[in-house]
Amino acid sequence: MNTDTIICRLKEKRTSLGFTQRQVAEGADINVRTLINIEKGRAIPNLLYAMKLAKFLEMGVEEVFEYR
Repeated sequence: MNTDTIICRLKEKRTSLGFTQRQVAEGADINVRTLINIEKGRAIPNLLYAMKLAKFLEMGVEEVFEYR
């Protein structure tokens, strides 16, 4: 049984910094629908998207996404 999990703190980090979804999507150069799906847990970001999002938020990838 596979129990690997990705914990996404993107929405929590984004809102604490006062950014809208559109601002983060544009700043990270990703589609806003993709961002919404990542925040809602409907999609797991690929490495490039995870790095772009973390860079825009000026955080490490591990601060935004956690692998368990």
